Amino acid sequence: MRLSRIAEAAKLSGTLAIDEQFQVRRAEGEDVISLGAGQPDFPSPPAAQQGGIEAIESGRTRYTPVAGTPELRALIARKLKEENGLAVTANQVVVTAGAKQAIYHALLALVDPGDAVVVPMPAWPSYVEMVRLVGGTPVTIPLEAANGYKLTSELLMKSLVGTPKRPGVLLFNQPANPTGTVYTREELARIAEVVHGEGLFVISDEIYEHLSFDGPFTSFATLPGMRTCTVTVNGFSKAFAMTGWRLGYCAGPAPVMKAIGAIQSHTSGNASSVSQFAGQRALEAQLGGGEGREPLARMQQAFRLRRDLVCRLLADIQGVTFVKPGGAFYVFADVSSYYGKALGHGRVAQDSMEMASYLLDEAGVAVVPGGAFGDDRCIRLSFAAAAEDVTVALKRIRRALTGVAP
Repeated sequence: MRLSRIAEAAKLSGTLAIDEQFQVRRAEGEDVISLGAGQPDFPSPPAAQQGGIEAIESGRTRYTPVAGTPELRALIARKLKEENGLAVTANQVVVTAGAKQAIYHALLALVDPGDAVVVPMPAWPSYVEMVRLVGGTPVTIPLEAANGYKLTSELLMKSLVGTPKRPGVLLFNQPANPTGTVYTREELARIAEVVHGEGLFVISDEIYEHLSFDGPFTSFATLPGMRTCTVTVNGFSKAFAMTGWRLGYCAGPAPVMKAIGAIQSHTSGNASSVSQFAGQRALEAQLGGGEGREPLARMQQAFRLRRDLVCRLLADIQGVTFVKPGGAFYVFADVSSYYGKALGHGRVAQDSMEMASYLLDEAGVAVVPGGAFGDDRCIRLSFAAAAEDVTVALKRIRRALTGVAP
């Protein structure tokens, strides 16, 4: 069978391989723990659950406008103004089947074949693959732990030198997956100066915005001059624990949003009508304050405590280094000091995939290899798991690496 060049080049997400092995072992009854999850281990808020039920029972199961229901788009515009300080109209919002689709459609709207797209690394694996799928050329910027995995204006300027075609887009994520990096407003302002000076467009993925633990979150489009050159991407998966509902959105300049809506009209059409109504109810509850904010507040507190827990436990493992994450629910840990050394049962790991396989076999713990994110020295550990499981898993990892039980 003849496949297209795009199909032949597409790679299965590197975050899924170890998880598939974990699922098989769990189904076979093995005592395994997953620290690989990219989704909150909390239920969707009661308002969202009731909204979904109400939508089904009241027959809200038909097509909606391609860009989303007017009610939900208006609420998202209100959310962006009240929570982020970003003034947009409902017509500048497109509701999508998850934030991933919003990013892909934004790339389709902004990138021509051959255009370079700047992607700071480590990064969520789908960024680079999506750039390739739309025919763009990824220009990756290696970020270092010594600098907190932060993009700087100097690194951004350096990436623009010598590219065959001046990059038109910066694909930017914060709080970041996999590093948990969060930027101050001052740090973002320096990046914005380069964006403005070089005429770049920005796709700002802010899906983890409500999981920022140590300070206020700044939406990139609120920086001076950035509202007219930024597509802000967000959704309901993380803050509302609604991953399976597949509901995201993007907001930005009207001409770009119009183009994204046109593209979506020929790909998926509207996001699920039931999901949209559930999202509307969840967002109404959150913006209403009081009890409506309690599910998010509980989740934020739990993730903050787990972040501190996993960092304490990791700090006790000799030879493992990491940057304390300021947001999201991941720790990106450098385990390369154990590469090439004899581990349990004579096993030797030479890279992050072999290390992840070893930890699953020896410790019964699933982690994600850092090579999938662009840094083979590391593994990603998710603390989207119960504190008890996190504790047991980290103790097992310590024993598997050092041979010393806690």
